Amino acid sequence: MATPRRSGANARVLVLALSGCAEPDAGSIAAEPDLERALAGYGAALDPAPTSVAELRWVAPPADCLHVYRLTATYDPPLMYEPDSISTMALGYAPGKPAPAEAGSALEPGEIVEARLDYVGLRAETRGATRDVALAADFAGPAAPTAACFPRTWDPMEDALALGWPKLPVRLVAVDQRWTGLRVEGKCNRSACVYPVTGGGGPDNHHRACVTMDWAERLAGVYDGAGGRWALVASEWSDGHGDAGIRSERLTLVSVDHGRPAWSRTTVHHAFNQPIAGGGFAPVERTWTLESIDACAGSLASLGWQRPQDVLDDLASETARFAETDALRRTDRRREQEAGAD
Repeated sequence: MATPRRSGANARVLVLALSGCAEPDAGSIAAEPDLERALAGYGAALDPAPTSVAELRWVAPPADCLHVYRLTATYDPPLMYEPDSISTMALGYAPGKPAPAEAGSALEPGEIVEARLDYVGLRAETRGATRDVALAADFAGPAAPTAACFPRTWDPMEDALALGWPKLPVRLVAVDQRWTGLRVEGKCNRSACVYPVTGGGGPDNHHRACVTMDWAERLAGVYDGAGGRWALVASEWSDGHGDAGIRSERLTLVSVDHGRPAWSRTTVHHAFNQPIAGGGFAPVERTWTLESIDACAGSLASLGWQRPQDVLDDLASETARFAETDALRRTDRRREQEAGAD
């Protein structure tokens, strides 16, 4: 009698059993080595939560503690027209104006809070920039609809809101549950119609609709640490061509209690050739990282990160700058009006 053939999955289970090993439990830190390594770099660690569920929604920032983030973008290989960069941004309320009543509270479905974003860094190195932001229970905006597919930064502030604040379900979810994330569209839709072999279109590709999928979100883990609850949201996106096209993955550590991202990292694998710094063209991998550098609740510092002096300097500079944004905005508007008059 012939021996039944084992599937690849069954063979893997048999090997694990014979070796005395077992796969990490779903939702545990051990099951997410990328997060574990990232946290180790901050001297932080999380423990498995006693339950595998969490209610995920964003919370309006408190009025008395400015949320400040460092944004890092790196490229492999280096791009010709955009170097690696480190930027900072702050999220709070207009200086000199009363904070909304919802400040520091969980937002309900359909509820929107107006906030102020201040940014300095890539493409705004000297004078920086500010933007009005709408915060909702499920996402923050305006968020770039192309952040998932571009090999470089399109709009640094809209990219930050699209990547650092994934869409949340605003309900109780369990580990491994999935939901639909933010829409990816605009110029990203073009890549769905590209024929990967040639990098162009043509009759052989006319059947393909120029529409790409949304971000796909998943609750990857629920943890305890620093007296609070934390959730890991794992995200992925593809233009439909797999490794031959563009695909992105993201991990975001969310403070469940304080409804803010503590850390997020997105990697965009861009298989279509781009101009690179060394000359010529090559596929590019873009890695974008958000780190909370303030000491407010739900930050990396609350998990024990001993922030180095350069980070503290960035925090002090961004905090001081945020207090001056009203004057900077008035100057910007005056210059725009003068330019329009010319």
